[in-house]
Amino acid sequence: MEEFIGLVAVVMGIGFVPVIVWLNLHYKHKSRSMGQMSGDQMAELEQMSKIADILDQRVNVLERILDDEVPNWRDNPNANQKMREGNHDQTI
Repeated sequence: MEEFIGLVAVVMGIGFVPVIVWLNLHYKHKSRSMGQMSGDQMAELEQMSKIADILDQRVNVLERILDDEVPNWRDNPNANQKMREGNHDQTI
């Protein structure tokens, strides 16, 4: 009986090796393919990058305007509220 248990353990161990190797290779391939983007994804990423650059430029312009009109706006969290109270112009 002990020999049978030993034989079963060896056979199961040998049988699991190919499964473990296959799983390892499968997930390595999957992780590599996840790192690659399709052409559509690359184009979309490029478009989003351009939009982010445009928005960054706009924020920089707005910060320069605020620096001119409210010099300490970065140091004073209430400057934004004071600006809204003093200027009722709702144009964008």
